Amino acid sequence: MSHIDRKALVSAIIGLVIAFVPALLGAPELAPLIGWSVAGCVFLIWAWTKAWPAGPEATGELARQEGRSRRLVDSLITGATFASLVAVVFALIRSQQKDPIGVAAAILAALGVVLAWALVNTVYAFKYARMYYHDDRHRFRFNQDEDPSYSDFAYAAFSIGMAYNASNVNESSTPSRRIALGHALLSYFFATFVVAVAINLVVSLGQSS
Repeated sequence: MSHIDRKALVSAIIGLVIAFVPALLGAPELAPLIGWSVAGCVFLIWAWTKAWPAGPEATGELARQEGRSRRLVDSLITGATFASLVAVVFALIRSQQKDPIGVAAAILAALGVVLAWALVNTVYAFKYARMYYHDDRHRFRFNQDEDPSYSDFAYAAFSIGMAYNASNVNESSTPSRRIALGHALLSYFFATFVVAVAINLVVSLGQSS
């Protein structure tokens, strides 16, 4: 089990435990998104705390340790982000009731979508690192002499996530372009969802004030 796999598992367990708190306090409708938000925050902070400062050599070592067995974990994380959107929809419906729980549901819905978007881009950042250090044919090309670090892969992934393209980064093969295209399409879907949730949040908070 790689370091990212362990972080994902521990984060999920923490999220599940925390999800019971609102249920015990009489707000069970908030439990899914609170659990999701805690799990997502723990995973993102924990994963990037180790990966972000890593230089090219450390990045290559970590990427090679992860190997190709991460495909299942990546799929589970991505699937969880889509499942969280179902909870977001229910939270938005609940937010139509102008009470404190409704306002909390609207805020958690916005946070949940942003975390889902960040998790998808993080999954792709680590995927691009594995591609680069595992297979010379399917790597991204960075316009620099030294090998890239995780921060470079984060730049590529989050640039695609925000602008559907990363300047100064080139896909060197058909498989890498296909993966980047899938990433861009997912990002477009999440961006649309973020805008919709943001509008709903503004309306909900405006009507509750």
